[in-house]
Formats: sequence, C-alpha cells, structure tokens
Amino acid sequence: MEWVQNIARGIGYVIITRRSRTRPSGYVYKVVLMCDRGGVYKSVKETRETGSKKTNCPFELIGTYTKKTDSWALSVKRDEHNHPPAQYMEGHPFARRLSVNETQLVAELTRKHVVPRDILGIIKERDNENASILKTIYNTRNKIREKHHEGKTPMQVLMSLLQTKGFAYKKDTNSSSNKLEALFFVHSTSFELFRAFPHVLMMDATYKTNKYNMPFLQIIGITSTKKTYSIAFAFMHDETEESYVWVLKSLKSMLDECMQPRVIVTDRELALMSACQQVFPDATRLLCRWHIFQCILRKCRPCFKWKHAWDLFNTRWNLLIESQTLIQFKKNYVQLKSMLRVYPGMLLVLLLSLLLVLLLIFINLLFIFFQVF
Repeated sequence: MEWVQNIARGIGYVIITRRSRTRPSGYVYKVVLMCDRGGVYKSVKETRETGSKKTNCPFELIGTYTKKTDSWALSVKRDEHNHPPAQYMEGHPFARRLSVNETQLVAELTRKHVVPRDILGIIKERDNENASILKTIYNTRNKIREKHHEGKTPMQVLMSLLQTKGFAYKKDTNSSSNKLEALFFVHSTSFELFRAFPHVLMMDATYKTNKYNMPFLQIIGITSTKKTYSIAFAFMHDETEESYVWVLKSLKSMLDECMQPRVIVTDRELALMSACQQVFPDATRLLCRWHIFQCILRKCRPCFKWKHAWDLFNTRWNLLIESQTLIQFKKNYVQLKSMLRVYPGMLLVLLLSLLLVLLLIFINLLFIFFQVF
C-alpha cells in the first residue's frame, strides 16, 4: 500500500494502517487504511500538558489481497476528510519517518561522529521531499544505540566504555543497596597533559544535563599557551561538600608531589570551594571571570538607563580586568571611577568587585611567569 501513501502525501494527506488481517499461512489479505488524524485522542494522566492532532477524520480505505491473481483491490469506504490538506509534512510524525536506507545512513554517519544537524542536512540533500526534523535524527540514533547496547543499562554501558577505552577510574557505591553514588574517571591522554601542565585547575559542575540524572563535575587544565584541555570527569550523588571532597581526593591520589596545583578556579559554589580548601590547602583559589561578570551584569545593568552608557561601562570594565601591570590597572581604574561619579549607587559594587579583579590580575601575572621561566 506504499503507492497509496505516496499519492496521499502528494495532495497533502498522510495515510496510515489502522489494522490488518493475516492468514494462517502468514500473508496479509486485508488492510484497513485511515488518515493519520482519524480517531479520538485518549487522554493520559501526565505531569505535563499534552495535545493531539487527531480530529476524528472519517477517511477510510480497505485493501484486499487475492492470492490467485496475486493482486490487491482497493475500495473506498469514506472518501472525505474533515480537515484541509497539510501544506508541510513536517507536522506529521508518520511522514517524518526515515526509510531503511536513510536509517542505515544515520548509523554510518553516527559511527563517523557526524553531528545530527549535519546528518539531517545530508539526508535532505539526497531527498528533497524528506520531511524529517532534527528530533527524528536524535530518536533514530537512540534506537540504534539501544540495539547496539543489547539491553544494557546506561550505567553498564558507561562502565564498559571506561574499561575498553583506556580510562582510569574510581567508583563509590552504597554499602547497603550497592547503588553507584559517585564515579571519577581520567583518560590516559588527559593524564599525560596534566603531568606537563599541573599548575592551574578549573572546575564546574552541572546538573540535570545527563541521562544518569547525577551532578556532573568537569575538571579542566590550562597549558602554557593558555589553551584549555579536559583533565577528569566525575558523576556525583549530590553537590555536597562530602561529594566534592571524594572527587578531589580521587584526583589527588593519582598525582605526584610535584603535580600539586597552584591555582584553582571555580564559580561561587561554597561546597566546592570548601572542598578545595581541604584537599589542596596550598593552592590559591580564584573565582571564574565569567561568573564575576554575570554578577556585575545582574547588579549594575539596572543602574544604567541608556544603552550607550552601559556599553561605555562594559568597555572600561573589560580594560580594567585585562590590565597586565599595576600601572595600567591604576590608570584604567581612574577612568572607570570618573565615569561612575554620575552613578553613585554603583561605586560600592565596583569597590567590592575590585577585590576579585586583583585576583584575576594575579593569575595573569602567574601565566606570564610560567611562560618566561
């Protein structure tokens, strides 16, 4: 019945199989076709609001197969639709389905690490009438991945990859339930880079961003040419000080005495800052410049009524934090302070922020020192 579906799509309708009947010998002898908007939506209790495209469309066709003549006969039971034809097929899930060849193409390109948006572009270049969307590619990739994993849970797959891809890892499990509560892992290549550039660590944690539903901590290093590289990663049970201490101790246990970090950069996560103090007490702790600017943006932006005034402040502020010497810093500070005389409410915020700026100047000087010596 594929030719029926192709004809229907050409005039703006999508036809699907409502039901079919099969002989004991195994072949289908009757197929009932309907519009994809036929039927009535059955509500399901969910925590989110849902909708439906079903309009109880009465359109219906019946196809009957005759084995003697090896042919199909098509009869029309209801030939009218209760909705206008669709101008675009992207709104119909059935029309967005990929063919067998397209599914194989998605699997092949995924193995070559092609990103989903590029996969979708390649498919549409090969077939101008393809109605798939980006979500179609993601769903297809997930189905291929589940088939490849052969019923393993996501955590089982992760542990298998760590063992086969050359990662060194440590795990912490609950003694009573045997449930994994924390996982720390480092790739051998990252560890070699860390041995060469152990001086600066940057850490940040995210949550609700992975399929394991666990906070994820990423530890990054900086080379002598100011290029960043990933050192280690960790899944944690929660974002408490105890969890951070376990991760940092796992990192420290892999280090030699000569590899102790001298500077640690974090956001204003108090539990992480306290854990850094416990595990690496000799390291200087700095706040991330981006987080500092976000704080200034939130506190200072409402004080400016005009956009040009905010742009001027933003330019002079960036000059201040980019100062390479104390002389430049004093000069840029005077210029910024003279501008803010007409905004007295911001002077206090500026003075409090300068303490953070001095720390940023220190790390810039530290980079210059390592590059020279």
